[in-house]
Amino acid sequence: MGINKISKTVLLLMTTVLVMSLVYDLGKNPQQVLHALFPWLSVLLMVLINIKLIRILGAIQTLSLPKIVMIALALVISAVMSGFTVSVAYVDAQLQSRTYPDVYKDCYKIWAARGLVLEGPDISHTGNQNSIESIGRAFARGARGTEVDIHYDAEMGKFIVAHDKPYNLKNGALLTLESLFKATAGSSYYWLDFKKVRRLNDLELTQSVIELERIAQLTNLKSKIYVEGEAPFSLTAYRDAGFNTIFDTHPLPDSNPLTPPIINLYKLFYYFGDFTVMGMNYGAIDDPFYGPRTRQLLGDIPVFLYHVDDIPELLMMLSRLDTVRVILVLDHSRDRYSVSACGIDK
Repeated sequence: MGINKISKTVLLLMTTVLVMSLVYDLGKNPQQVLHALFPWLSVLLMVLINIKLIRILGAIQTLSLPKIVMIALALVISAVMSGFTVSVAYVDAQLQSRTYPDVYKDCYKIWAARGLVLEGPDISHTGNQNSIESIGRAFARGARGTEVDIHYDAEMGKFIVAHDKPYNLKNGALLTLESLFKATAGSSYYWLDFKKVRRLNDLELTQSVIELERIAQLTNLKSKIYVEGEAPFSLTAYRDAGFNTIFDTHPLPDSNPLTPPIINLYKLFYYFGDFTVMGMNYGAIDDPFYGPRTRQLLGDIPVFLYHVDDIPELLMMLSRLDTVRVILVLDHSRDRYSVSACGIDK
């Protein structure tokens, strides 16, 4: 089969798929037609470019080595872009059918960050944050859950509650996650911000999962625990053990032109990693990471937000969004646990 016949066959197949996709989305949701159309148009453009490059390579005997290398590189880049675009379209279609029934969903979305710290707006890392006192205080004030910073110490075989290394002492001693759970466990939730999880080797990672399973079973908290990590391949170990997982992401500001491909890449990791929710820093009030464009790109993916400015209008706006499941206020000394979207039209 010659190049012309191959070109016509490929174009016919692409056009058929494009038309079928368009008809399907028109019947499902007319507003999403353009969104569904874009990836296929992009792939069609890549195919046309590739066909042109292949034709040029057909005359390879007349080309210099640098030109051959450039054309081959262009073909590889085009193939990667096409594969990425098709993968994103596939993932978007799959995510549309998800309902997330087991993810935390309550009108009271503002959890405590390291407990309720009463040392003023300038939080000290050596203060009473991440302590039994601060977390107990937050739960007593009505917080549905709390974020806790943890490290797994492979030498001790224990989880240590601390934001930094060297570990922050609590009342002059190390605080283990097991001790924290025993002292504060109830009906509340725990967002475990797992520090440096990517630095654990395979054996240490396995041991950390076994240890968390042990103390979760001991305190009957497994369904109340969300394990956060930014290393997707390490986080899968906790997913496989049946824990809720937070895939922590670091997107660009909403206005950045590179935001769409970055968010789409995170979506691929989220979907194929089969994580529970996605976590991210809300960002600056004037150009947030979790802005309108990012929210549109993420679709219905449930999100846990942190570092959110203590602005009443902002907190209420985010609380009204179905996709926002948990909010951590930037100022850890603020009690905003009574903010609720219950009974409010969204």
